[in-house]
Amino acid sequence: MKRSPPPRPPADRRAHPRVPLVVRETRCIAGMEVFFGYATNVSRGGLFINSPRVRRPGEEFEIRFGLPGLDREFSCRARVVWARPYRHDSPHPPGYGLQFLDLPEEDARRIDEWVRSQE
Repeated sequence: MKRSPPPRPPADRRAHPRVPLVVRETRCIAGMEVFFGYATNVSRGGLFINSPRVRRPGEEFEIRFGLPGLDREFSCRARVVWARPYRHDSPHPPGYGLQFLDLPEEDARRIDEWVRSQE
């Protein structure tokens, strides 16, 4: 009997290469509310925001962020695709994963180049 391979962890199913980073500040703008977090990894498809204030999956807002070494601010709409609340016994930080919704292709290429330069 042939066994199927075990399911890959979510991190291995990502469509685009991703690298760890710490972005000092990421601004998220939802209506009149502006909230900040630290981005701890990024790809052309999205990023993870390390924040004790977890957003709800499905929530959409404008996001603005920069990357170390680039003199450029990226801006687009993003959707929360998953969230991890704070747990005192978890080795993983609280936060949420964002998917970029309308990142211009030129910006996506710049992020790809930046990611490759970090590997």
